[in-house]
Amino acid sequence: GMVFQNPDNQIVASVVEEDVAFALENLGVAPEEIRKRVDEALENVNMLKYKNHAPHQLSGGQKQRVAIAGIIAIRPKCIVLDEPTAMLDPKGRKEVITTIKKLNKDYGITVVLITHFMDEAAKADRIIVMDKGKVVIDDSPKKVFSQVDLLKSLSLDVPQVTEFVYLLKKSGVKLNSEIIEIDECI
Repeated sequence: GMVFQNPDNQIVASVVEEDVAFALENLGVAPEEIRKRVDEALENVNMLKYKNHAPHQLSGGQKQRVAIAGIIAIRPKCIVLDEPTAMLDPKGRKEVITTIKKLNKDYGITVVLITHFMDEAAKADRIIVMDKGKVVIDDSPKKVFSQVDLLKSLSLDVPQVTEFVYLLKKSGVKLNSEIIEIDECI
């Protein structure tokens, strides 16, 4: 399944539950099964109470969760999310990331998250850094973000705490270069 950066480019119906059902109807899924999957998908993204709402009246984070529900109703083994939090405020960003993590943890759905938010990337199991269509680094977040100079040469950021540790190390403080979380830094 694919979820785009702007949920307005993906939402096609005037009612939330109809939007989630859209792909299922096109795939010829039986109406009883559609009803079940739509409710399950909306429940999984914490949007069931909005099933009769108009999508255009929802917040950005809510719209993005409806777009995700439309994909998970199909029950894919993998979901690709193309910068799904780019247009969201911090609250909406948190809602979407929480939903994504739940799908991976509770349902075993593989999630490919394309992002420029390094704090989001730091929470992944694996990071693949690409440049001009080529894989530059493919490793755990700790290993990837310990390569600050390489990432900066690719015009990428690192999590704030990693940047802080990097600057302290440059000043002569002996620290582990694989620190990516505040608690580790403390």
